Amino acid sequence: MTDLLVFGADSLVGSHFVQTTRHRVLAMGRRDPRVDKLPASGFDILDLANTDAVEEAVRRSNAEVVVNFAAATDVDGVERERPASAKAPPGPAFLVNAAAPEAMARAARETGRFLVSLSTDFVFDGLHGPYSEDAKPSHLSPKISWYGWTKGEGELRIQGVNPTAAIVRVAYPYRSSYSGKLDFARKIVDAHRRAALPTYFSDQQITPTWIPDVSRAIEYLIEARESGTFHVASPAVTTPYEFAREILTHLDDSSTRVGKGSMAEFLQRPGVTPRPRKGGLTCQRLLGERVPLTTWQDGIRLFILEGGGR
Repeated sequence: MTDLLVFGADSLVGSHFVQTTRHRVLAMGRRDPRVDKLPASGFDILDLANTDAVEEAVRRSNAEVVVNFAAATDVDGVERERPASAKAPPGPAFLVNAAAPEAMARAARETGRFLVSLSTDFVFDGLHGPYSEDAKPSHLSPKISWYGWTKGEGELRIQGVNPTAAIVRVAYPYRSSYSGKLDFARKIVDAHRRAALPTYFSDQQITPTWIPDVSRAIEYLIEARESGTFHVASPAVTTPYEFAREILTHLDDSSTRVGKGSMAEFLQRPGVTPRPRKGGLTCQRLLGERVPLTTWQDGIRLFILEGGGR
């Protein structure tokens, strides 16, 4: 058993890892995950926007491994923080998504701890996907959201100060249950139950991530202490339209028709937040027996089997 210092332990992805890991977890953040009966051995309150406090927390911890799930993920909300000029002060999302991971990485390197930090396919502009693990964030592209830019900046800063760290990118993560917020799959189920299904893009390329795969991947990386960038996503590409239609098929509701929408048209509207259209992740470094990855079709079957359709 290894002692872990976990940031974002109550998040969508982080809470599943904390629920399933065999290691001992000390959680750091704004909310005690034990309130949700997550099996953390302890909790310290911490504002991730305070990078000095983040760095000090890593330095004084007895943990051997630092795992970072924390992020500002409201894509449209983060877009409103996009600075008007290079001289503008950094917003909260920049501090949480870029500066805090850099502080963790620096302190982990200087104290000999291993760092695993979660990232996203939104670091790419979605013009040439799916993207390999060797692909660099689309930092100079005007097509990237501010959320994607801050997460990509976080990746670059981690790699700049701590090349022994591991970065795990995911895409449209989903799971069968989580009390904190609706994810990609459960939003579809919720909209169906309310008879308020929107149209779903049939021209957007995605590789949704079954969250239990992420927990298994991070367990592997903790054991192997393997550095680099790793993708955890469906090995098969789909579209939001196909994904939604498959979920409704498993709900045995043949009377419900899923409407097709166009992301190309959506992105032409004034003021919309940029999103990857031809996105997705290719997964090479964790393929095979190390961490079997779940296709989006099998992920939906598991989602329904575990009660995600209720």
